[in-house]
Amino acid sequence: MPGVDLIQPIAVLKDPEALATHEDTCLAAALASVTAWLAFPDDPMWEPWMYGPDGRGGGQGKSVRRGKPKDFRALETAGAVMVSVGTAKAAALAPTEYPLTGRMKQLQVSGTEFEHTGEPTVHGDMEAPRVLHIGIDTVLGMSTGKAAAQSAHAALTWAMQLSPEELEAWIEHDFPSTLIPLDRDGWRTTATNATVVIRDAGHTEIKSGSVTAVAW
Repeated sequence: MPGVDLIQPIAVLKDPEALATHEDTCLAAALASVTAWLAFPDDPMWEPWMYGPDGRGGGQGKSVRRGKPKDFRALETAGAVMVSVGTAKAAALAPTEYPLTGRMKQLQVSGTEFEHTGEPTVHGDMEAPRVLHIGIDTVLGMSTGKAAAQSAHAALTWAMQLSPEELEAWIEHDFPSTLIPLDRDGWRTTATNATVVIRDAGHTEIKSGSVTAVAW
């Protein structure tokens, strides 16, 4: 599909009556990205999005936008997968051509920010045989939207590296996961376990090549 930009659209819920945290929102977006990959395995857009038209890598671009409850009802009707972590909620679809169309196009990108707790958040049973750990940089000053996209990139890359048996076990235990905010000390300790390292392309907010997220 030469010359066509592809993007995976992800929406995060901004509900003033039940405000979510930055950390819960990032983890919800990460799991929504993976869940969409599992829910729509036959969608023809996955391969060119992942590997590019020449098979050398498509960049796995993601667009994280914020929506209201009414937007999420419309997205669910349109077939988007829904994932909740705490009070956070995220919706995702398979990759599509950019610019976006439909409800996703109407959602806002800039200013997608939620309150930071600076504390890890968890989803599911941390004693399960397979747990996804995501470490997200807190020093680069990423917005919640940017951090959510980087978390999603790390989570999907991690899931794609699992064997079929490992992936099935993770799914059967309801995707046990944790997201850990990392400062400089955290990078020197916790992040040493990483099997996935995400470096940003530098299109928005931060310098190209910056390590934004890791997973293990």
